Amino acid sequence: MRPHQWIKNGFVLMPLIFSVRLFVIEDVARVLAMFFAFCLASSATYVLNDYLDVEQDRVHPRKKNRPLASGEISPAAALVLFGILVAAMLALVLPMKEHMAGLAVLVTYLIVHAIYSLKLKDLVILDVLTISAGFLLRVLGGAVVISVAVSSWLILCTFSVAILLALGKRRHEVIILNQEAANHRPVLENYSVVFLDQLLQVVTTSTFIFYCLYSVQGNPATGLHGEKMMFTIPLVTYGVFRYLYLIYFKEDGGSPTAMLLTDPPLLICTTIWLIACVAILYL
Repeated sequence: MRPHQWIKNGFVLMPLIFSVRLFVIEDVARVLAMFFAFCLASSATYVLNDYLDVEQDRVHPRKKNRPLASGEISPAAALVLFGILVAAMLALVLPMKEHMAGLAVLVTYLIVHAIYSLKLKDLVILDVLTISAGFLLRVLGGAVVISVAVSSWLILCTFSVAILLALGKRRHEVIILNQEAANHRPVLENYSVVFLDQLLQVVTTSTFIFYCLYSVQGNPATGLHGEKMMFTIPLVTYGVFRYLYLIYFKEDGGSPTAMLLTDPPLLICTTIWLIACVAILYL
């Protein structure tokens, strides 16, 4: 179920924070319910992915220790767990007032990742874009349950950051697996370090541009003025540079969530950025 990966579902909270409704108790309860529903949904996709990738995972230096790949858990037990997780997700979402919209987002998330596990993970470029789509669906899920529109800036920033993280993960896999990369994941045969570095340069630039434009323009819907959010640009700059440092010089990036939780400078930077955003929006 990979609970350490649940931090990715924090993107569900973004619409709540940036729509200035963080202290509306009813909205907080709905978004938290959607957050936990996404934790169950994402865990279900991890179980399905491990079930389908069991043979490839056995040639990976780290993934070979996963329960299915190591033989600790049987494939039948994994499928039962998948069903339980999906049922628990439905039980959590259906009682909500906006359950149909939230359910539609979650079902779309499950379908997209099921198709990813079956086919899209083997298609160059599309594999990365599909991973990024999962982050966009998390943001959309947080928005629909509190009936707020998702701003174009939040979509652009989320999409570019998600691609940045996905490309960093692919680069790590190509480097750490070396000649065995294609055996673990056939699509890695179509990626090279040089190609991935070029893509990382493009998406890093777009991430800076999107965030800086958002900071300068602000968000009229919330009364946010650009000059205030501009103070957070140095934090985003450091965070992106730190991430690039880790994947280029530490050859990390296999798990962005693990990197965030184990690298103190990156964790501190992210925490300060969140605090700064809340302070600017609400004070």
